[in-house]
Formats: sequence, C-alpha cells, structure tokens
Amino acid sequence: MSTITLNKLITAVIVIAFLVNRGIRLKNLLTVYPDMKFDDQNCQLKGSMIGSEDLCLGKNSLMFIGENGGSDILLYQGSAATESGGIWMLDMKNEKSEPVKLQIQGYPDQPLQVHGIYVSNKTDHLYAVNHQGPLSSVEVFKIDYSTPVRLTHLQTVISDFFPRYGINDVVEGKDGNEFYVTEWNPVSTPEHGKLNPASVYEKIMNNVVFPLIALLGLHWTRVYRCDLNKNLCEVATDRLFVGANGITKNLDGSTYYVVDIERIGIMKPKANGWLEFESWIEVPLVIDNVDFDHASGNLMMGTIPDFLSVIKRLDGEDIAVPGGLSLAYKEDGEWKTKDVVMHDGTKLCQVSAGNMFGDTAVISSPVAKGVLVCKI
Repeated sequence: MSTITLNKLITAVIVIAFLVNRGIRLKNLLTVYPDMKFDDQNCQLKGSMIGSEDLCLGKNSLMFIGENGGSDILLYQGSAATESGGIWMLDMKNEKSEPVKLQIQGYPDQPLQVHGIYVSNKTDHLYAVNHQGPLSSVEVFKIDYSTPVRLTHLQTVISDFFPRYGINDVVEGKDGNEFYVTEWNPVSTPEHGKLNPASVYEKIMNNVVFPLIALLGLHWTRVYRCDLNKNLCEVATDRLFVGANGITKNLDGSTYYVVDIERIGIMKPKANGWLEFESWIEVPLVIDNVDFDHASGNLMMGTIPDFLSVIKRLDGEDIAVPGGLSLAYKEDGEWKTKDVVMHDGTKLCQVSAGNMFGDTAVISSPVAKGVLVCKI
C-alpha cells in the first residue's frame, strides 16, 4: 500500500469516526430527557424582569438576578431593541418578598443587558457580562449590604477577544483583581441582531459559518482570564469547547467548572492563573448555567430537558419550553445527577439557571418574564 493511499485511508477513518461521534452526540442532544417528570405544583412566578439569564446567592440570604431584556430580542434585534435590563435582588428569608431592581451608583449612561453574573462573598464584588450593542463587556460592581442594598460601579472591562454578544458567564479568580469569562459563540453577532446584518460578511458569518460550527460540533470557543490591575485579558486554557457556557468554582478556588452543552469540564488553576483541563462530568441532559452550592458542595445546573423545543421556539413556534434545576454531586468517587425541580414551561418558558436557599429553589429564564420560586 502506497503512502498516499494509507494517508487517505487514515483520513477517511478519522472523518468517519468524527461523523459517527457527532451523530451520536446530536442524537443525544435532540432526544427528550427520559426522566422529564414535572413537579412544579409548588412554584410561584415572581418579578417583572424580562430575561433573567443568571442568578447568584450573596450574603444575608439575598439572591442577585441579572436581567437582559430578553435574549431572543437581544440576539435577533440587538441591545437597542430591548426595553429593560439591570440587576435585581430577592430576599430569600422572606417568603412574601418580591424582586426589586437595584440602583447602581457611578454607572455610565449606557445599556446594561446582563448575561452571566457572579457574586463573590469574599470580596463583595458582583461581576456581570454585559451586551451593550456595539460591544460586549464585563462590568465589575461593589455590593454595599447596608440598608438599602446598593451597587457601585467599579470598572468596565473590554477586550478584542470578546465577540459581540458572544461572551457568556463570569467567575472571580483568586482575588478581586482577576476573573474568568466564557465564550459561547466565536462569531460576533451584528450590533442590531442577526436579523439586521450590516454587511455581507456579517450575514455569512452568522447564517452560514456559525450554524456550521454548531452542527459539526467544532471546538472553537474558549475561556479567557482578565487581570483588572493590568486591564488585560488573555486566553486562560488550551482546552477548546463547542460552546463554553456557565462557569463556576468551588469554595476554595482549587477547581473550576465549565459547562459545554451536556457535560462539564473540570479545570485546575495554576499559580499563574492558567486553567488545566482535568476531566469531564457527563450529564444526561442539556444544561445552561452552573453554580456551586457552598453549603453542600453540589453543582446547581439550569437544565433544558427538551432541547428540540428550544429550536422550535426559535423557529417561531409558540411553544412552552420545559426546564428545571438539577444537581451534580460526587458519591463514592463518581459524579451523579439528581433533579430538584422540573417545570413544564407554562409559567416560565425555558430555564437558563437555578439556585437554592434551604428548601427553596429559584429558576430563571433567558427569555421569559420573572423568576420561578419553588418550595421543594
């Protein structure tokens, strides 16, 4: 057998193996979660925010919630088309409390369409991924827990690495001068959304290139590390993802977790901030954001048990998209999952994040009004 023929054979085997593997993952992605059993009878819709993409528990039993005005509007029509945005707070100790929108001191007169957020109970910093329209940034705020709770804007971080509307979630690093941010889409979305490309190039990149990347499951997205003292961002790991989404860390910062559609990457930080990939946590359904429960050590995941319904809704079908909150936990050296609450999507369409306080779960949506508060 000639060298050329052998190389062709090897190439063919690699391509076939890739397509078979991708076909299996696509099948799993589009298959309804077999344990999708709704138990949302004790869930109550609260709040008037639109698109509560992410939420995080801070001190004094306060849940902080980011609002983006609706991710569907944001991505298809742009930031200027949204009618709301900001950061809200819900007092988890008071069952009758409603979410309230927080005032922000020192924030410039520009949009605040929040994607992912992270609250540090170590530094009292709140980090928020913000899609302003012309660009996407990470905003850093200081939380003042006195009455009333206030936020003060500290810094806006922008980088050439950040695709417009393409960065997703954020987590503090070793201290208040460092954070990591994920990239779910390597292609910048047009400033006024996918429906309004400003050039043929933007139209091709968003309507051809990005769908092809997603369909083939190409690993083209990254995690970035930003140094606030230097106002500098850089690639944080050589591990590439199909769509790096939620990110969180454990209590002592020795392990970071990065969501990649239906699995979670375990990352170990080096002294210089570099993240070394260790292994995968495989989960049985699609997940969006993830947060670390300091009380139990579990990972709290916003779930999408029927991903096909998301695609149908994006295609214009008026359909309720189910979702919920699940846990990933380690038992006898193995990672396992457990469903906490599963909602049929009629009260809150599509779930992006979930969090817990005692026997109460809160789940949020990237597109719907309010958050769902559920007694477990």
